[in-house]
Amino acid sequence: MSQELRQVANDFDNKVKAFSGYDVNGYRFHTRTYERARPHRKTTNSGVCTPGTDVLEYHGIIEDINELCFYGSKPLRLVMFKCHWYNPRLTKRSPNISLVEIRHDSVYQGKDIFIVADQAVQVYYLPYACQGSKALEGWSIVHQVSPHGRCPIPNDEDYNFNPNTYDGEFYQEDGLEGRLVIDLTEAIGMEVDNEGEGDEVQNAKDIEMLERLHLDDDDEGNIEPSDIEMLYLDNFDSDD
Repeated sequence: MSQELRQVANDFDNKVKAFSGYDVNGYRFHTRTYERARPHRKTTNSGVCTPGTDVLEYHGIIEDINELCFYGSKPLRLVMFKCHWYNPRLTKRSPNISLVEIRHDSVYQGKDIFIVADQAVQVYYLPYACQGSKALEGWSIVHQVSPHGRCPIPNDEDYNFNPNTYDGEFYQEDGLEGRLVIDLTEAIGMEVDNEGEGDEVQNAKDIEMLERLHLDDDDEGNIEPSDIEMLYLDNFDSDD
């Protein structure tokens, strides 16, 4: 028998430490009492989920956070969450859309209401906005929270291609149908000859520069000062 198991068998101190919040597994948890005392809070951290030994996931709300100290030569401390658990038999699952729903007015009838803090995963419960529907009344959607500073672990479903040959399908969001056409001839009041050889001129500054090159010397004197400045600026490429 290990030393830690001997200490657990010797029972723990009757005096325990109580906390209103605790950081573990990259999450910050709070008790329901702590959150209710702050009606104008901007966050909620009391939702918890943990896997059971019966292949079910249990969802609940943290009520108390206690630290137990077991007797022994070296102090052995264990943080426990006392939770209000919803009935896991009433949980709805839709794997095709990754949707989990819990009945937030249900109660788990078992006596094992404590979990070790290391077993906790943080979740958030979002009630349906349309409470007038009998089908949605009393149900909430479960959102699993990502740990702080940790990216979600990728799985095989995130990729649909062969990494060795890169054969497969890559996700690409479809754009809008059709295309956008801008008629520059109406904007500058000239016609553009697209039938000649060479590259088609589409930039407005380039088209304006070509128009100025067709001006006679007499006409250049009638150009406004601002236009004269543009003649010198037109020496630069439009991309500059």
